[in-house]
Amino acid sequence: MIVDVHTHLMWYPEHISERFAEEALASKRVKLAQSAGLAYAPQLDLHSYDSRPEQHWAASTSADRVVVFGLQARATGVWVPNDTIAEYVAQHPEKLVGWASVDPNDPDGVRELDRCVHELNLRGLKVGPAYQHFDPTDRANWPLFERCAELDIPVIWHQGATFPSQASLRMSSPLLLEDVALAFPTLRMIVAHVGHPWETDLIVLMRKAPNLYADISAVHYRPWRYWQAMITAIEYGVTHKLLLGSDFPSATVDQVIEGLRRVNDIVDGTRFPRVPDEVMDAIVHRNWERALPELG
Repeated sequence: MIVDVHTHLMWYPEHISERFAEEALASKRVKLAQSAGLAYAPQLDLHSYDSRPEQHWAASTSADRVVVFGLQARATGVWVPNDTIAEYVAQHPEKLVGWASVDPNDPDGVRELDRCVHELNLRGLKVGPAYQHFDPTDRANWPLFERCAELDIPVIWHQGATFPSQASLRMSSPLLLEDVALAFPTLRMIVAHVGHPWETDLIVLMRKAPNLYADISAVHYRPWRYWQAMITAIEYGVTHKLLLGSDFPSATVDQVIEGLRRVNDIVDGTRFPRVPDEVMDAIVHRNWERALPELG
């Protein structure tokens, strides 16, 4: 079964500020140029980062189950109501699984999380310290994660590079999650994008934290770093904790799978180690079972 653990629902201008949309557009143009081998990408408009329900649904055909969430981060110009996610997921409950987003700076954050779980039937939490401007090591934010552990719902973190000029990269290091993982050892956490560009830091933390996982979304654009991250995961024995994610609208699950299958292209004709097919097969079809058994 193919499970996409990382997709977004949001669109301009209802959920995304003009500044965020402009910076997302610039980032997407660079990725398109890289993937096409061009100096410049074709012109796009401020809706190029949109993920409206009809767009999201059309992009989800290849997956059997799809996790979808918004983001609540006024500090960087994004605010998606959790009700929007719940309404969309209710249209396709056989495939879609909605997760909430809550800003840990919100004094009513725990109450909102409870509302999302008990009233909206959302089954996980999305946070992004870089976007929301919060420090994962600050215990003032921990009641939210303590509640996730009590509810036995997973948390997906954006811990890594990002494009908005207002994002706080110093809050993005995966190592900042060590204290949370130690304090809440049963809390299932997924770090998006293998923590790019701190892939090695995340991988060594995954080895020691039993319930810490990573998704492989948005890393196939950088083939050299991607191959290195995969080989490092093999060397540290954590490939079983790598999950399939598309980061739609950044990419589709088909594009991510194709990128994974091509991860060894960059070392063709060399004596560098290769990522085995069985590792790739497990990421595409099986690794979700341990991290997110409720999706089965």
